[in-house]
Amino acid sequence: MKISTIAFTLCLVTLLGSCRNTKQSNDKGALKEKSEIKYAKGFTIQHFDNYTQITVRNPWDTTQTMEKYILVDRNKKLPSNLPNGTIVRIPVQRVATCSSIFAGEYKQFGDIDKIIAVSEPEYYNIPEIKKGLDTGRIANLGITTSLNTEKLIASKPDLLIISPFEVSMHDKYKKMGISVVKDASYMEESPLGRTEWLRFEAAFLGKDSLANTIFSKIEKHYLDLCKEVNKTKNRPTVFGEKKYGDAWYVAGGNSYMGNFMKDAGANYLWSDLKINGSKPFPFETVFSKALNADFWLIKYNNSESNLTYKQLGEEYDLYRNFAAFKNKHVFAVNSGNTPYYEQGPLEPDVVLSDFIKIFHPEILPDYQPKYYFGLKE
Repeated sequence: MKISTIAFTLCLVTLLGSCRNTKQSNDKGALKEKSEIKYAKGFTIQHFDNYTQITVRNPWDTTQTMEKYILVDRNKKLPSNLPNGTIVRIPVQRVATCSSIFAGEYKQFGDIDKIIAVSEPEYYNIPEIKKGLDTGRIANLGITTSLNTEKLIASKPDLLIISPFEVSMHDKYKKMGISVVKDASYMEESPLGRTEWLRFEAAFLGKDSLANTIFSKIEKHYLDLCKEVNKTKNRPTVFGEKKYGDAWYVAGGNSYMGNFMKDAGANYLWSDLKINGSKPFPFETVFSKALNADFWLIKYNNSESNLTYKQLGEEYDLYRNFAAFKNKHVFAVNSGNTPYYEQGPLEPDVVLSDFIKIFHPEILPDYQPKYYFGLKE
């Protein structure tokens, strides 16, 4: 049933009660503290007397600001002179997410019950999310690029958390009065930088200290693993993913995955491609460069079964010619039956351990992988 114009308007008014934009710019608060952000390049957090300001840089032009969020305790009176930005009353109570990783962060903070709407639920493996969808407590917003607006409005979220794209369709939701929080963690170049966005999401929950504790533990383990890798001189060659259609999208050397390979002690074949995103190449280009590579890493989604060498060869016959295929050195993560996208970016030390087990098994002889496994026949 379509929501009437009156009901639609009332929903917007309700949403505006918890979060709104302000044009005021005469800030009189004194800066008390600036949170230390060690690896992430995409945001800053500043604590003032009566509010916290989060500034998100434009990941496509880091000299520009993409968004500013002004966080104010929901139990206190709203200060009169606040800077420009989207005002958010914290801790937030009701949240809609457009990526499973955000739900993973809320689970890590013990706030998974605050997720009341999600898009593309087939990519969520968190039990609480699946149960909420089954019972109707959590709304299914449909496809991320074209959310079900009526369901979104009816869910009455304090926030809609999205991964911003260079041309974002989600600005229209902001115009409807829904506070859109743009989490650009996926644009970070380093694994620890991406994970440090835990601090960003924690700020909206008022759980800064918890995020600091969680991140410090992850950071220490990750750096300790890197020290062990640096003791070995062997650097096996590696390439990733498969072709889709006529193109093979290759991650750049400055990308998240490119830096992961470096930290894991591998020679990533496209380390000289100095971009932090991906670039499409024809199959022939990848074939000639990766033909004799030692290892091949793949990500795929299939909740029914795991990829096998037989299936990979049948998918495209020329795959059989790669040395990594012949030598049974193809390793893959199946996001259909593992929480890779919800948890993987939040535990880079675990993913790094998986890679080290592949490239340098002698370093972690007793380690059992969590995500990446060798293909079976």
